[in-house]
Amino acid sequence: MNNREFWYDVMRSGAILGIVMAVSRIFERYVLFYSGWELNKASLLYLGEGLLACVVFIWLLVRFTRRRAKECDPRLGFSYGLALSYILVVSMFAGIIVGVGDTLFTSAMGYDGFVTGSIARIEELRELYASMGVSSSDLKIFDDVVHAVRTTEQPSMISNVFSGFNNYIILGGLPGLIIAGVVSRKPEYREMEF
Repeated sequence: MNNREFWYDVMRSGAILGIVMAVSRIFERYVLFYSGWELNKASLLYLGEGLLACVVFIWLLVRFTRRRAKECDPRLGFSYGLALSYILVVSMFAGIIVGVGDTLFTSAMGYDGFVTGSIARIEELRELYASMGVSSSDLKIFDDVVHAVRTTEQPSMISNVFSGFNNYIILGGLPGLIIAGVVSRKPEYREMEF
């Protein structure tokens, strides 16, 4: 397997996966913090989109890893370790793109809008719990959360990229443990003809 070819494939697959997951993340951010939809509607849409994104993420990982396995020399095989390494590195590249996309979207839409949307969702949750009969002393935690949201500065691009990088190592690694086992293949030994 050519080292340069391997890294080209990793970057291409990571870019595709990263763009798909960045679009998913941007949609989730919009629905929760910028849309102004009711909490019930936003929650259902968020949940449905999250499940769909999870299925697409795993499907793309399987597809990319299978393609990589087919491109390997059958005499060398595609070991479990190599398959898992491929999945982790592709996931890390995807996480970098998600971090960049998230930062650009939040900056374009305005961080103040994100803070306002977050506080509005927190207030909706407070009202929901109050309507369920939760005591006002237990609802004081929402005041702390609102204060934390108001005083937190917008994360930098580097912070978001690092966060995406770390999150996607885990998000890719967990299903990757199974995917690598399914996709890996042993070297094929052929008898020599005389």
